[in-house]
Amino acid sequence: MSETGLQREIAAVLEQRHDAPLVTVLGRRGRHRTLSGAELAARAVEMQALWDRCLGEGPHVLMVALPAGEEFLVALVATLLGGGTLVPVAPPRAADPPGRLARMARTCGARAVLCTTNNRAMVEQQLAGGSAERSGAPACPVLAVDDPVPVREVFAAGEPCVFPVIQHTSGSTRFPKAVPVTADQIRHNCGLIRSLWGMNADSVMVNWLPHYHDMGLMGCILYPLLSGAHSVQMSPFDMIRRPAAWLEAISEWRGTISGGPTFAFLECLNRISEEEAHGLDLSSWERAFCGAEPVPSGLPARFHQRFAGNGLAREAVFACYGMAECTLFAAGEAGPVRGRDTVPEPWAGFEGCLLSGETRGHIRIADPQTGQALPDGTTGEIWLTGPSVCERYLGRDAGETEDFATDPDGTRWLRTGDLGGISGAYLHITGRAKDVIIVNGRNVASAEVEWLAAREHGDLSPSGAAAFAGAGSKPGHAELLIELRAGAAPMDEPASLAARIRKAVAASCGVRLDRIALLPRGTLPRTSSGKIRRQQVAHDLASLHGAAICLDTAQVAEAVS
Repeated sequence: MSETGLQREIAAVLEQRHDAPLVTVLGRRGRHRTLSGAELAARAVEMQALWDRCLGEGPHVLMVALPAGEEFLVALVATLLGGGTLVPVAPPRAADPPGRLARMARTCGARAVLCTTNNRAMVEQQLAGGSAERSGAPACPVLAVDDPVPVREVFAAGEPCVFPVIQHTSGSTRFPKAVPVTADQIRHNCGLIRSLWGMNADSVMVNWLPHYHDMGLMGCILYPLLSGAHSVQMSPFDMIRRPAAWLEAISEWRGTISGGPTFAFLECLNRISEEEAHGLDLSSWERAFCGAEPVPSGLPARFHQRFAGNGLAREAVFACYGMAECTLFAAGEAGPVRGRDTVPEPWAGFEGCLLSGETRGHIRIADPQTGQALPDGTTGEIWLTGPSVCERYLGRDAGETEDFATDPDGTRWLRTGDLGGISGAYLHITGRAKDVIIVNGRNVASAEVEWLAAREHGDLSPSGAAAFAGAGSKPGHAELLIELRAGAAPMDEPASLAARIRKAVAASCGVRLDRIALLPRGTLPRTSSGKIRRQQVAHDLASLHGAAICLDTAQVAEAVS
């Protein structure tokens, strides 16, 4: 169906929920703002008129650098109803590479960047950087939604945009790529979620995930909207500051679907006190999805055990898998809990994503060198195909054909760069192909080493770690940097802990850790979605020319034998 069809579908939902709650935005100290379908439609029309006055007649390709909240939600609906293109990006931060927004804006052909007056100066600085040949010329104008001023250049009316949404990859191993998403891809992927997760007009989505990444944008904002569901939106920072706020929102608003990356479930296990958990009612939570990174074995069971007394059902907690290049969802759904003896040894450290008949047919475990399909039980590169998978990247990344492969029969595959395998009805993801350590010809995922290490002490964070083969490392040897949890006390006898970690990792997967460093929380470089940039960590260490492992000499406590 064309973009016009997507517009009609959104308009129909707004009308169906004319007087019913459609989106609720949570604020501080119990405040909230609920918009009905009619109110959201009216706000969207007002915002579209504002753009026409300030930028010229639409449709518009707009990069949106707004914080999570009401203004972003209205901008999303206004863009889609107006036949434009939304390009959500993280609001700029001081630590961002110079010219990050400029590159993104030029790649996507943005007509303007939407922001607030609070971050306008930083947005303008970003748009003027990163391109020496342009002599500091901004990539595009800036429009502050809370202080709109017509731009100097008035644009001619545009044609309806081909792509309703342009997403960006997380950039865990390189600069984020622009992924154009069509209306048909959105509708097909949303259909999978409706079918496999039961999302419908009776669902209540509780979301804290960032709105500028696929899991938050598609799965927790746009898909509930298209399904006519009520979504409750909260700031990611509220969940990070206090994980109990997430579960309290599910309890209060009777959320049926909610989830996040592995670290979010670990934060709840480690930082929610018995007092905070008392009184929570999680009996409405039917789909507690855990994805965006490898899910350690036993985490869903541990999470259920911790909150079973609050009414959480065991089958509600499950692992899932997806990425921006396939719009969002690729595999994983709630289902029966299987026995541990059915998991092949190479994947015993990771939870599997339950496959349906439709998702199984769109996944190939391939030999990375030949592309040949590998049998079940074998580790290889995960390839994806199907109506949800993007056809290309935009800009300078468009010609990177190594990210795609085509069979002789014309079937086009996305090479995800993720490693994993299929056992029975489950897909197991073990890590990134570039984040492996080779031991006697066998690939060991960095994530496996990090999880094994973190098990040796409760104050170690498995989602805040980087294991990698350093420059000049012997085969089978690696280095490990791992952060302490927030509020962790000074580590007693770090050398003894390092010895236990080395022993556990070597015994389980054969990796020999030459050096281990313990770091304060937040020290390691991350993507805008919170993933550790292992390749950047390795690069930064290589530039130290053999000096002590130290990203910040004043902060790092090194534990060596």
